[in-house]
Amino acid sequence: MHFLYFIVNKQSRNSQAVFKKLLLMLPKYKINYEFLITESIEQLDTLLSQLKNTIEPTDIFVVVGGDGSLNQFVSYYSKYSLENSIAYIPAGSGNDFARAHQIPFDTEEALLHLFAVQEKQELSVILARDNGNKHLAVNSIGFGIDGLIGQIVESKGKKEKIGARSYMLGIFSGFMKQEKFALNLTVDDGHYKFDHVQLALVANNPSFAGGVYIVPEASGKDDLLEIMIADNVSPRDLTSIVSRLLINQSHLSHPKLHSFQSKEVRIEIDSSQYAQKDGEVFHQDHFDYHFHTKKLPFWI
Repeated sequence: MHFLYFIVNKQSRNSQAVFKKLLLMLPKYKINYEFLITESIEQLDTLLSQLKNTIEPTDIFVVVGGDGSLNQFVSYYSKYSLENSIAYIPAGSGNDFARAHQIPFDTEEALLHLFAVQEKQELSVILARDNGNKHLAVNSIGFGIDGLIGQIVESKGKKEKIGARSYMLGIFSGFMKQEKFALNLTVDDGHYKFDHVQLALVANNPSFAGGVYIVPEASGKDDLLEIMIADNVSPRDLTSIVSRLLINQSHLSHPKLHSFQSKEVRIEIDSSQYAQKDGEVFHQDHFDYHFHTKKLPFWI
């Protein structure tokens, strides 16, 4: 029988409420489990470094949190070369990984979904390298408006609930503030240069920001990355793109959006920009990112 380690990120938006539900639900089932609570990245790092020496091969990690929590977990999981299966109970604001893989948002339904799984499956996550640094993402890594919107939300002092509608409103605000930048893109079929970029996105799942299906064909079940570049978009273009996105998801046919599919990707940006990985915002003065996918064992 599998032993389940529930990794609960107390900083995730809904984790406390989900944790309380799990405390009441789990005793009803004949399973072996333990709750491990983290309140910081440092605690997660220490926890996994210790478990590496004691965990059994059949034990399963169950991450309780949002997309950012899952991002942090797989990053440190990979740091310690762990190989145990990873399950997931959504407890965040966006929950796009759960949405992409049909994991219920309701806690009890998500738990029953976990118990119904018979075997692990290998899924791709995004691996990006930059000057010796390694970044992992389960959904997407974005540059420009994408990161700027996240920074605007964070600057308000609390984590707001992100959804398709709120993200669309944020796009118009971010569009007015985002300066255009040059970007060099290298994919499997060649090299491309863009001079007036407002958004660049590398995705492995179809939606982000709580249900915005900006790259509908993206899938973590293959080895391909989806890339979307928004270049020299005018206010009128933006209105058209957002309308298409919300009405029938035909936005990628707009001439100001450029989409690619590739196993390996390189993005070079020689300017200061905000960026995001699975909704977590960061900032750099220069980017030279090399992307490909990495397989991890999931129990979902």
